This record gives sequence, structure tokens and C-alpha cells, in this order.
Amino acid sequence: MRIGETLRVRRTLAGLLFGLAYLCASLAIAGFLLQRAAFQPGHSASSPDVVLADTAIRNELVTTIADAAAPQLHEDNATLRTLVDTVARHPDGQPFFSSVIHDAHAALLGDRTGPVQLTGEQLVPILRTQAAIAMSPVTFVVPRVAALDIAHTVLRWLIPIAAIATIVFAALGLTAHPDASALMRSLALGMVLLATLVVVIGYLVPKFAIPALSTSPWANISAAMADDSASLVIAMVVVLLVGAAALLLGTSNLQRRRRWSTPVSTYRYTEERQWS
Repeated sequence: MRIGETLRVRRTLAGLLFGLAYLCASLAIAGFLLQRAAFQPGHSASSPDVVLADTAIRNELVTTIADAAAPQLHEDNATLRTLVDTVARHPDGQPFFSSVIHDAHAALLGDRTGPVQLTGEQLVPILRTQAAIAMSPVTFVVPRVAALDIAHTVLRWLIPIAAIATIVFAALGLTAHPDASALMRSLALGMVLLATLVVVIGYLVPKFAIPALSTSPWANISAAMADDSASLVIAMVVVLLVGAAALLLGTSNLQRRRRWSTPVSTYRYTEERQWS
């Protein structure tokens, strides 16, 4: 096989390996962001202020608690709604809803099969009365979303496998690629693609696609968490785009130096002399 043909084969192989590496990296990084926003009840429970900033979720909590408490405490429903809403909006009161946020999120994903409830003891600091301790548990209707259950299961094993595969394919691609400038250019294009997928999968999917899967207000948890993670997504995109620009600039400089260092071909002309 000629040298030129060998280089073409190596470029093709390296391109395939880097393509697989980009795909796996996209799945690992974007999948991590998606999992963080949509599939971690512990993360949403630790950020009750973020979840309760969603009007639909807060109204669901306020209405359900007030409707259940009013007849048991013999209080006016509207008064209780105002009270619970005030607690849900206050930074000191929001942690009292962490447990129900966690359980509701887990129920959406199919990780919880039991009812989502607040007990009388948990309702005492929310309703601001010791009489609430004798109340029956307040139950919240949270549907299991089959698509989220499946996606959650897949992401659990897909992310670590994709991360390992990224390292393997990238290492093989680096050893196979014969052209440094082409390698840098392909890495830059891969980083731009990765930045795009980070925005789509890491933000747009949990923000818009997941809430559309269910009419339940609890499906908005992923949208609230996506907004909370927006700064992380933006930072990652900026880093990837800056890295891609630096690689493209480095490619341009490398090609320029290569042109200047290439020796100029000279041709010798011989002149036939005739001797008389």
C-alpha cells in the first residue's frame, strides 16, 4: 500500500473514532446535565426555593393542604391558603416542603410506589398550629410518567459507559490520526457540536419537553431545576466554544508555519553545449 493510501486510511479510521468519541462525550455530558435537572429527587429536595418558585407547583401544594386542613381544623379555607402560600414563599418556610418535593419527584420517575403525603407532624410548622399534629395525612396526587421512568433507568447505566467509551475512542483516534492540523480542526468542530447538544439536552429537554409529558404540575420540577442549572449550562457552552475557537486559531497558525517552512522546489536546467 502506498504512503498516500495509508494516510487516507488512517484519516478515515481516526475520523470514525473521533466521531464515536464525540457521540459518547455528548451522551455523557448532556446526559449528566439532564439527569441533574430531571432525575435527581435529592437535588430538587435540596432546592425547595427553586421548585416553589414555580407557580403551578406552589398552587398545587397550597390548594391541597388548605382543602384538607380547613374541615379538620375548622378554619376558613381562604385564610389557610393565604397562610400556606406565605410559608411556601418565605425562605425560612420553604425547607418544610422538601420532603414532599422529594417524594413527588420520585413518584414521577417511578422510584416511589407509596403515597406522597405530609403527616400531621410535618404540617405543624406549615399551618402554624399544634392542632395540625392530630390531622390525617394530606395526600398529593402524583402520576408516574412511564417515559421518565424508562429514561431514568437508561441514564443510570448510559452515562458511566459513555464516559469510559469517550476516553477509549479519543485515545485510539489520537494514535491513528496522521495530521495534527486536521486533528485540531476535527476537535474544534466536535466541541461546537457538543456545545449545541449541551444546550438541547441539558436545558431545552428538561425545560420544555419533560413538562409536556404530563399535565400534572409536578412535571414542572424539571423545568424549575433546568432554570436553576442554566448558569452551569452557559458556562459549559462558553468553555466549549472558546476551546473550539482556540483550536481553530491554532490550526490556522500551524498551517501558516508549515507553508513558510516548506522548502521551495528548484529546477535545474542543463544546457547542451556543442564544441566545434
